[in-house]
Amino acid sequence: MHYGLLLLASALGGGLMWASFDPLDLPLLAFPALMILALVTRAGGMVFGFAAGTFWGLAFFLPLIEWTWTAVGEPLPWVALSLFQALFIGLVGAIWAGLWRMDGIPAAVLGAIAFAGVEVVRTNWPWGGFPWGMVAYSQVGTPLLRTAPYIAAVGVTLLTVLVALLLAMALRWLYEGPRLAGLATGLVAVIAVAACVAIPLSVRGTDTMTVGWVQGGPDRGEHDSGRALNVTLRHEEETERLLATTDGIDLLLWPESGSDRDIRVDPEAAAIARRVSLGAGVPLLIGTQEYVDEGRYNDYALVINGEMVSHYSKSRPVPFGEYIPSRDFFRRFTEAVDLVTTDMLAGDGPATITVPIGERSEMLAVPICFEIAIDSVIQDAINAGGRALIVPVNSASFGDSAESEQQMKQTIFRAVEYSRAAVQVSTVGVSGVVMPNGTVTQLSDKQTNASGAATIPLRDHLTPAARYGHLYRGVAVGGALLALIWAFALRKERQ
Repeated sequence: MHYGLLLLASALGGGLMWASFDPLDLPLLAFPALMILALVTRAGGMVFGFAAGTFWGLAFFLPLIEWTWTAVGEPLPWVALSLFQALFIGLVGAIWAGLWRMDGIPAAVLGAIAFAGVEVVRTNWPWGGFPWGMVAYSQVGTPLLRTAPYIAAVGVTLLTVLVALLLAMALRWLYEGPRLAGLATGLVAVIAVAACVAIPLSVRGTDTMTVGWVQGGPDRGEHDSGRALNVTLRHEEETERLLATTDGIDLLLWPESGSDRDIRVDPEAAAIARRVSLGAGVPLLIGTQEYVDEGRYNDYALVINGEMVSHYSKSRPVPFGEYIPSRDFFRRFTEAVDLVTTDMLAGDGPATITVPIGERSEMLAVPICFEIAIDSVIQDAINAGGRALIVPVNSASFGDSAESEQQMKQTIFRAVEYSRAAVQVSTVGVSGVVMPNGTVTQLSDKQTNASGAATIPLRDHLTPAARYGHLYRGVAVGGALLALIWAFALRKERQ
């Protein structure tokens, strides 16, 4: 087959991978998407494999993160980020093209490890990486989600890719022979996925907590106080509606940037936070900002009896979204870097806050917005003692895109991975409540106001993913390096 047609086929595979994520949310399409990449990379050497992987990656990332264009207002950063991410898939394609010089189950296993290891690198490097589009997140709607507490996100990625590679191998063997081996391999792969439904997931906790969450909705100009304060006023109004219909909450949750003005120094913002806290009569968690000479911190603050008493500062700001690394260098290519006028600074410590609930205190994991997608942030917060996941997000910059639904899938995945109840609370949606087994009990619409209350379990149990996730990721990266060396060795052997 002509290489051009093969590259188009690879792009089709990337498009199918995109379709496994929101907004289409067809998770089973991840398998044929990966199968296509596996079959295409058999047709040439490592250079062709790199090209095929890059085409696959572009067709995947361009539509997946089109909301970055919406947020920034021009296409160059969207295209540049998509291309950079696609290059990592190109590396996978090159490794696979080299590995296919050998055949059978070992090649599939090593190929799956290579994909998982490269994904770990992609989501952590450079500048902290970009964890969007992890294959594991596409599997929230399949039985493979139930393996997450045991093998972590990197393991779910590896398992998903391994199943796809085995199916690709089975398909090739059914066509070329040996047909019996192909049939057996395909059946084993399908049965293995189906069997995951038998993996038990626990819901119960040793304690419970009733939380009220508030989604104020977009600023529609109802107030004349400026956009930042208008958003805060809308959240106050929605809080009043919630409290008028709900009794007995232990904790009130506002989203990231519930107050874009610093409630420590801005008198109007402080007055609103004080009114809400005193009116609710329970602790309030609210997103706010702290501006310093060097930049700003993105804080999730605890307000009790009208006074801010503690906070967590986001520890992993988003490069090129919340701060610009090497600003002078990248300004040579685009002045869009100056759209980020104030760089966000990284906070210290795990993403946790301790909240008084009645006569006791509870530590909660509070990853802010994109941090829910970062393996180490969540793992460290759970290991530090987080008994539930509270995920404040601000999706106002992404319009009516699928960004917020994609993030909700990440929250569901983390709830299952770490066996914790999770509450995602957004400025404009979507917000929702998730049980430790992944069941979504409440879910809001986008671009509107909403609120709700839910009693969630609090848990102490550490899953294997929490205990050993760092080790899993290290092994995957080491395995990917081994696969790369092996692929080059096989290439030289053939030459």
